[in-house]
Amino acid sequence: MNKFWVVALETFKKNVKSGSFVMMILAPFLLIGISLGGGYIGSKFESVDTLAVVSDNPAVREQFVAQAKNDFDLDKNIADEKAAEAALEKEEIDGFLSITLTGSSVTGNYIGNSSLPLTDKQLVLSYLTQIQMALTSQDLNLSGDDIGRLMSQADFSEREVEFVDGVMKDKESNRFVNTIVGFFVLMAIYMIVILYSSITAQEVASEKGTRIMEVILSSTTAAKHYYGKIMGIFLVILTQVFVYLIAGLIAYLFVQNMDFVQSFLKEVSLKELLQSVLGYNLLYLLLGVVIYTILSAFSGSLVSKAEDSAKAVTPVTYLILIAFFPSMMLGMSNPQHIVLKVMSYVPFLSSFAMPMRLGDGSVSNLSVLISLAILIVAIVILLRVSAKIYKATVLVYSDKGMWKTFIEGLKFSK
Repeated sequence: MNKFWVVALETFKKNVKSGSFVMMILAPFLLIGISLGGGYIGSKFESVDTLAVVSDNPAVREQFVAQAKNDFDLDKNIADEKAAEAALEKEEIDGFLSITLTGSSVTGNYIGNSSLPLTDKQLVLSYLTQIQMALTSQDLNLSGDDIGRLMSQADFSEREVEFVDGVMKDKESNRFVNTIVGFFVLMAIYMIVILYSSITAQEVASEKGTRIMEVILSSTTAAKHYYGKIMGIFLVILTQVFVYLIAGLIAYLFVQNMDFVQSFLKEVSLKELLQSVLGYNLLYLLLGVVIYTILSAFSGSLVSKAEDSAKAVTPVTYLILIAFFPSMMLGMSNPQHIVLKVMSYVPFLSSFAMPMRLGDGSVSNLSVLISLAILIVAIVILLRVSAKIYKATVLVYSDKGMWKTFIEGLKFSK
């Protein structure tokens, strides 16, 4: 077997079998489980079990009870405030809603041993508003049609067009889908690079400057060893992504018939979603992970001790933040901003910026191809330069600092 693949597979096996990799795989599932469990338990504690409704106007009370009976557990036997206060003191109810009527204005006042959850407040307010609207329409002698006309919204529509041979045609655009996918790519690159930058640097720095490295270099070249380390880490990343894809597919099979999933799929075609993911966005995701993995490996090669690898990737972390936050903020607010346009052609930044511009649908294929070409050239140059410097510094035992090691590596690599 080629020595390159020997190093790559050994690096892959070592990391996949480690406890930290297993924890990285399980962490999102644990967080989702804790969040769902916490939300469920919290909703049980926050929800109002029993609610009483009192009012100085029996008709208004009956109207509210009729509207709210399916959303709240109502104690219909309590009709006045004194009885409600007594029941609240005995903890027979969790609270009561006192409704007062002044003219056609309806006021609700909730008294309870804890505040109403936000969703319950919104429900109560909507019911009170409907009652007030009905009373106001009666005072103004408005019919049901009149109320409908008052509540109706103005119509608004928009068309995205393009000109082909001087003829205006509707533009085929999946802007909503592309924006979702662009944001997903942005978050995926950010999370992967943040997680693996220190792992990559530590992997490269772990054997550097040791007697073991002298033995390794007697059977292979420094460049092959360096490339093998990078490929091994990249295979680990692909493994984690593959596990999440399988988990996502299994989860989809369980939730595909749920109402919120069906309503989402009515707005977003699954076919369009997959087409958007498997297009340019996938290339930027892969190339973005590749260039930052190489940069992290390069940073790790500039230190002589594995414990210094965390310090070595600090510049990488800053660069990720510089790329991530402007791309996210400008991509959501103004994808045509000049800063985002410039970023989409700059290596290390384009993997974050261009997917957000693709979501807007206003970037041409030529612009995307130019951006990809620049990114690929940058990856090749970074890989070759970092391999040469690694070769020049791989047996350096002294800790002279990253900058001095980099300068010396440049001199020796010529």
